[in-house]
Amino acid sequence: MEKLLNIKKELEDFREEVMLCFRKELPAKEFGATIMMAMVRLHMVEAEIRKTRNLEERRRLISEFNSRKDTIEKRLCAPGKRKSRIFEVSEPRHRRAVSGMR
Repeated sequence: MEKLLNIKKELEDFREEVMLCFRKELPAKEFGATIMMAMVRLHMVEAEIRKTRNLEERRRLISEFNSRKDTIEKRLCAPGKRKSRIFEVSEPRHRRAVSGMR
């Protein structure tokens, strides 16, 4: 039971880290959506871990949980190297006013 509480706590802490990264730097629309869907799946795996009574199934799910979490962490760390592709500039963009006269 203690391990389950640790996984739940680990997931809550990880979710906070992801949200902190998103607050610091606005991700591109596709990347942000992908990370959010991965986080949803991570929550689903955690729920399955809590429900199962089969020890082998639980081990498999914990392994899947750790693997998915590691993948998300790697993707969040990668933007520093490939910033231009994944993260947008968070500064507001201003358009130049165009008048009908030349």
